[in-house]
Amino acid sequence: MKGAAVKVTVDSKKVRETLAALPMRLNESIRKKAIRKVFKQPVKDLKNEFRTMNFRGKKPHRRAIASATKLLSPKRMGKSGSPIRADMGVQYGAKGGARAKGLQRVFHLLEDGFRHKSRGIRRFIGIGRFISGNHRAKRWANKNVSKIGNDLQDEILRLAAEELGVRNVS
Repeated sequence: MKGAAVKVTVDSKKVRETLAALPMRLNESIRKKAIRKVFKQPVKDLKNEFRTMNFRGKKPHRRAIASATKLLSPKRMGKSGSPIRADMGVQYGAKGGARAKGLQRVFHLLEDGFRHKSRGIRRFIGIGRFISGNHRAKRWANKNVSKIGNDLQDEILRLAAEELGVRNVS
């Protein structure tokens, strides 16, 4: 994933203790269910943010970036007690989806900016000029990352409580 807009890590003592009481397969299942549920709405919101992005460029790029926006949770969560990590951002390459058609590969240029090197008649004017990025995804991530992390922690504890029975979870 080239442009990971949001990287969420949950590493709280309460979550670790609760998940430690579960068998490893159930532990991993609860983590993955919680990640999928919590990130469902933020992925939609980030896609919408990219669709409405204002930049000088072609509309197909905005649509491609929006369709290539995905959740990338790890295949294996790690050892018991390890932090829970999930990334959400623009998936480059064929995994970005058929609707993106490779047009999402300008995301890092639009987001972070680039140094412009022009050729031709005006070659001395444009060389080395920096075109600033819009940082739209970074602003969105900074605004929403703590809420996503708290929601993820709450969802993990809720799912674990269902499995363990409410009496074992504080």
